[in-house]
Amino acid sequence: MMKIDSSSPMPTLLPAGALPQRRRAKLLLLAYACSPSHGSDEAVGWNWALQAARFADTWVICEKSAYEDLIEDYFRKHGRPQGLNFVFVEKPRWMRALARVPGFYYLTYNWWHRRAFRAARELHSKHRFDAAHQLNYCGYREPGYLWKLDVPFLWGPIGGTQNVPWRFLPTLSLRSALSEAFRGSLNQLQLRLSRRVRNAAGRAAVVMTANSTVQRDFRRVHGVDSLLLCEVQLPELAGRIRRAEDRGDTLRLLWSGLFHEFKGLALLLQALAMLPPETRWRLDVVGDGRSRARWMRMAARLGLIDKISWHGWLPRSEALDHCRNTDVFVFTSLRDTTGTVVLEALAAGAPVICLDHQGGRDIVTDQCGIKVPAIWPDETVAQLSNAIAALASDPVRLESLSRGALARAAEYMPAARDGVYVSLLRQVLGDGFEWEPRNDAECGSHGRGATADPCFSHLDFVDRLDSARSVDGVSPGGEKGNCSSDRPGDAGNGGVQAEPDAASCESTTCGGGGG
Repeated sequence: MMKIDSSSPMPTLLPAGALPQRRRAKLLLLAYACSPSHGSDEAVGWNWALQAARFADTWVICEKSAYEDLIEDYFRKHGRPQGLNFVFVEKPRWMRALARVPGFYYLTYNWWHRRAFRAARELHSKHRFDAAHQLNYCGYREPGYLWKLDVPFLWGPIGGTQNVPWRFLPTLSLRSALSEAFRGSLNQLQLRLSRRVRNAAGRAAVVMTANSTVQRDFRRVHGVDSLLLCEVQLPELAGRIRRAEDRGDTLRLLWSGLFHEFKGLALLLQALAMLPPETRWRLDVVGDGRSRARWMRMAARLGLIDKISWHGWLPRSEALDHCRNTDVFVFTSLRDTTGTVVLEALAAGAPVICLDHQGGRDIVTDQCGIKVPAIWPDETVAQLSNAIAALASDPVRLESLSRGALARAAEYMPAARDGVYVSLLRQVLGDGFEWEPRNDAECGSHGRGATADPCFSHLDFVDRLDSARSVDGVSPGGEKGNCSSDRPGDAGNGGVQAEPDAASCESTTCGGGGG
């Protein structure tokens, strides 16, 4: 059931008369999805694991069949950070097959968590952890069982309580509207009636919520004051400033995501149809899914089809090129915990137009984009159209927002988050441990790409932030990036997620809608 690899150093004998040094805390981190070569939840698991290992001896429980080979191959090529250990718990083939049957995914996901908890108890009896952290998948519906261990419990960042605003249900097809209405009702019941959710929230020493909607819901329903903390970390700034003097006469727009109706591309198409005739624009659409034919028919009916390029799913490098070359990224999702693609667009220097709710509300500021009210559909469409027209006619403002996008993205890089995790652990466990970060030699050798650099220093962060405001607007090493097509399990480096499943689409990052 379980395979354990351990790289923790053996204890050394102290010289006679020497005072014992404080040890590092021992942390058990559960991240079902964890990979150095994926985006989405896999990147969340990987980046948080690297961050944790900087300050604590960390054991990570993750799924075996999808991630063991990727992680072991990475360590063979790049070395293993000191203090970072992985425990692989398998989701058997029969369980993975059953998970594909409609209605059975969460049952099999829970079965995996039961297996993971048995592994956790075995590890705890051996290592005596000081704290346990349930990280991902980030949806609140499955809190796992680590809260049952006799150590302080951290949970999150969690998402998934947000729903499609009820006034927007009539904008969807009957099937999608009924599905979203049912999901919203079920969400309210699960949030209130799930005993394990209530127990995990009550037992947690710290609850982290990924957006302010979830934070509000947990405070209202469970009386929990949570820490608002986005779960996504960006590996680097990989963009450029959209300079006014370089603007052509056509505004380039980008939309990326799963083709599900709640992702809201129909709102953008209607907004584009309302633009003044003199507004010159082109739209690139990256992604695919069951609503493709519906949206293409809508675009044709609105007379937009000649101005839209439908690219389907793209390799990460090609999706990155679109992020770098677009003038504005438009994010119209009606429900999303975070929307990693928003952060990736900001890191590419693209200002963002989004709906003023859920994760987008928390990420996008007036300095890096435009937020459109999501109260009434007609008003939202009109405001989207106005925002696009305003940026098309004001290249100076577009340049300013592009500078702000790079600066905002820098706040989600590892250096900016360096003290958050250790502060949480220190708050929970006290000052009786060694909390100084491991040095560069201890961190080992790590590549870039979809991974966060665990040895990223505060000085590097300042340099990169300065670069975001510099003349050329490109950060050091900015030839790579992480602007994914927002596809569940998009490997970025050619890998394929074993299960692009319901829980990944419940999560904060994959375009599936944040639960």
